[in-house]
Amino acid sequence: MSTIEEYHDVPEDYDHLLKKVEIIKDREKVEMFYDQGYWPILAILREGRLTVREIKEKSNQLIEKKELPKLKEEIENWEIPEDKEKLEEILIKISKWEINQAKSLKAKDKKYTRVLTEDKINSLIKKEKFSKEEDKLIRDVLLLYKLDHHKKSDKTIYRYINELTNAGLLIKAGQRVIPLKTATETLYARKAKIYLLRQQAHDTWKCDECKSTLEKVGALIGLSKNMDPPKVDNLAKLMSKIDMSHENEQIRLFEQKDKEVLGIIKDCSFKETSHILDTFKIIYLLMNSQEFKEELEDCC
Repeated sequence: MSTIEEYHDVPEDYDHLLKKVEIIKDREKVEMFYDQGYWPILAILREGRLTVREIKEKSNQLIEKKELPKLKEEIENWEIPEDKEKLEEILIKISKWEINQAKSLKAKDKKYTRVLTEDKINSLIKKEKFSKEEDKLIRDVLLLYKLDHHKKSDKTIYRYINELTNAGLLIKAGQRVIPLKTATETLYARKAKIYLLRQQAHDTWKCDECKSTLEKVGALIGLSKNMDPPKVDNLAKLMSKIDMSHENEQIRLFEQKDKEVLGIIKDCSFKETSHILDTFKIIYLLMNSQEFKEELEDCC
């Protein structure tokens, strides 16, 4: 038995505005692709037109996937305060968050069980030592609390979308019509299927997360080659040169031979286009490996 369609989308004719590939050289726009607020939106809109509500849901899923491992490690190493007043302050703050969560989910007809009730907090405060179960309970609820504070609200997502639209990276792409409702939802899309970013060499592989990644990569290289791990600074210099070399070639191709390149990828999906460009990058770098001889020697 078929179900009744809950909504239908009315796309706008914006193909004349849509680009297959756009080269971003403006510094402020480039930085948007690395901003913790903007990048999830730009990433999930690769799937096609979406509403603000869908963008928020999918963006928060991406944020959770990225932040959860780091938060788990942070909370596993967190020492529960021995100071009862400080502990009570933390538990009350989390409890208030739980109450707000319950109200929010109740509006969506979902059940929500509050963990840190007043009785539970009072019971925990009186304990001299927590059991394994109580210790785990406190850490589990704290994890949910911290994770939720990394996620974005409808209001914040809408602000980010407006800013990305004003920057020319997103475009209004139609309306979602819901039967029996007069209101419609705006659909948004990326203005280009692929964005090529003109970065600065001194900016790449310098962040704390990058250094942590390179440290682990260096350890794997050391194991693989039975040698001392390469220095993080040397790996960063190598990776930065690799990125800039490939980026320069990509931009050269799209600027000087745009018709030929677009002819190759014109019927490809985003996923297929990304796979083509990633494969091109690997083979191009192998064909030009001598360019990185000095940096590789410093690493090995």
